[in-house]
Amino acid sequence: MFDVHSHLNFKAFEQDEEEVIRRSFGEGLSGIINIGSNFATSQKAINIAQRYKNCWAAVGLHPIHIHSHKQSSNFYSPKYYLLIEKNKKYIKAIGETGLDFYHSKNEDIKYQKEVFLAHLDMAKKFNLPVILHCRGSKDKPKDAYLKILEILKKYKNLPQGEIHCFSADFDIAQEFLNLGFYIGFTGVITFENADKDVLETIKKMPLSKILAETDCPFLTPEPYRGKRNEPHYVRLVVEKISQIKNLSFRNTEKNIDDNAKRLFNLRA
Repeated sequence: MFDVHSHLNFKAFEQDEEEVIRRSFGEGLSGIINIGSNFATSQKAINIAQRYKNCWAAVGLHPIHIHSHKQSSNFYSPKYYLLIEKNKKYIKAIGETGLDFYHSKNEDIKYQKEVFLAHLDMAKKFNLPVILHCRGSKDKPKDAYLKILEILKKYKNLPQGEIHCFSADFDIAQEFLNLGFYIGFTGVITFENADKDVLETIKKMPLSKILAETDCPFLTPEPYRGKRNEPHYVRLVVEKISQIKNLSFRNTEKNIDDNAKRLFNLRA
């Protein structure tokens, strides 16, 4: 199994990073992609990849960190490109990037769109997939998905990618599938109050386009909800997907692993 969206590069794992990685591989994990949210955490993700076999990195600037022109222009500086150029063998994706309308003001959203497009350009330049974060506003939960789709449909020579922690309905998922994207699901699908539209999306969509992820230390699946999430809990996400699709765990795991290898060019 692969956890294609982890944050072992965050402070929550500062004291026991090595122990968590050892435990995760001991529980049968094949590989971990740690996702950057800004320059510092992107560097940290690369540092982890340099020190541990079958750990890789994604480099990006999360939309929640973009509140000003200064922050957005920071992404255009050469340092992100130089970071990738110097560490290509450790980097498997660009991101996470996208749109987050949950706490954002109109001015923030303007800069988020600019930086999102810059991530797409970077992914295309380095021939890497892009990892998309998408969260709508409180009263319009689907609006960010619709805006991202609008941007993607206009973009020429679109890179491949994944919609991280999908939380919309099948119609929206189908739009992303039509663009060649994969759909990622987290421990949220194991919750007692899991969104029925999301569960129905898993049931309807092809297994060949599904990815499993933890987003650790966040979104811990049942029965460990409330505790710190760890990469090896991705097994619980795969188990839930197998139950929803009425498939064996082994078949589900193999197909989702193949998807991860194909999109992120993983060799583990």
